[in-house]
Amino acid sequence: MKNRLDVKKHFVVLFFLTAIVLSGCESKTEKTEQKKEPVQDTKTEKLVPEKQEKETINEQTPPVEEKKISVPDIKGTYSGTFDEHPTVLKITEQTDSSFSGKITINYRQVINQEVKGSFNPTTLKISMKDQLHSRYQGKYKGILSKEGKNISGTFTMDLDGKQFSFHLNKK
Repeated sequence: MKNRLDVKKHFVVLFFLTAIVLSGCESKTEKTEQKKEPVQDTKTEKLVPEKQEKETINEQTPPVEEKKISVPDIKGTYSGTFDEHPTVLKITEQTDSSFSGKITINYRQVINQEVKGSFNPTTLKISMKDQLHSRYQGKYKGILSKEGKNISGTFTMDLDGKQFSFHLNKK
């Protein structure tokens, strides 16, 4: 009989524990959700939940237009001075902001050099590099005028780092 009482006690305890566990799960307050009807997206013609409606509205606002930077045509012949010596730069090819051409500097012995370079249409900074190997080769850094008619800057020799100024005007 004691055995039966132990089984009954265990059964009752198990029953109450199960009831507590199950009632604890059900005792959670259920939130009543108001289901909102999906909204039709005008771009994709699909139904989307309301949360996405706000995103869709933001997506439909027109994007801020970026200013297009026009790349000036710098092809042509520029003449002026290089280290106070007469100089002619002929830019013969241009692709967007990259270009190539030839420069002639009239020292006692005339220097003819092929150049390649590029410029930034926003800042108008220009850089060129001599292409033919010579003792006098180097790099040009300067500024292009807003109209694209003048180039001024500094030439730096690769050999010893000496710098020379140049000023060129488009013909």
